[in-house]
Order: sequence, then structure tokens, then C-alpha cells
Amino acid sequence: MTEKEFFDYLIERYVEESGQDLPLDGLGYYLEYFLDNYPPEKLELKLTRKICARLIHEFMFNVLKVPDVEWEKAGNLRDIYDCRVCANAIAQVYERGIMDESSEKVFGLNKLVSHGEAQRYVDALMNMIRS
Repeated sequence: MTEKEFFDYLIERYVEESGQDLPLDGLGYYLEYFLDNYPPEKLELKLTRKICARLIHEFMFNVLKVPDVEWEKAGNLRDIYDCRVCANAIAQVYERGIMDESSEKVFGLNKLVSHGEAQRYVDALMNMIRS
């Protein structure tokens, strides 16, 4: 799955589940980048777990208005700070059980996300809408 395919899938599922269109403003830098400025030369970039976490977190925070939680378990991930820009996003999706470890105490930032995994992550996120 590519980054753009995941973004499009996430938005499509949100519209289906919520019955609402995506807000046009206040999406945050990262989501707006994928919506408006995503360069054609990047269309084939494969989705990594760190990019997936960033997209999900920004969507939770800016679209669903879900506040960040305190880190409890995420600080135990050995690779949590391998991407300082991604650390909070990873912690937020990990703490909520949306994304899990790829191996014991390792998030696996650069591992690729399969279609099935992406679907599970979006399903978990959509459960937040239903709750």
C-alpha cells in the first residue's frame, strides 16, 4: 500500500462512517500536504508504520478532535525516538491500541504496512467514531 492510497482510504472510510465530508480547514500540516500538495513523483512511496502513525494521529487530533493522552507504555518502545518528529504520533496510536508493536518492545518505524494491516488500523480508528 502506498502513502497516498492509505490517506485516500482513511478519508473514504471517514466519510462513509460519519456521513460527513472532511472539513476543509484545520486539518493540520501533514493531512493538508496529502490532500493538496502531495507531489506526483511520490505517488509510489510505500507506507511505513511511522508515516501511518503520523497520518492517523493527525486525523485523530485535528478531525476527530481526540486529545492526546499521557504516555504510559509507549516510553518502553526501544525505537520510539528513532524519529523524533514521529514519537508523539507513534505513542498516541500505540497507547490507544490502534497500532501495536511489530516485535517485542519495538514499534518498527520503517516496516511496511500491508493492506490488511492498514484496514485494521482504520477499523480501530473508526471504532472511535462509533463510540
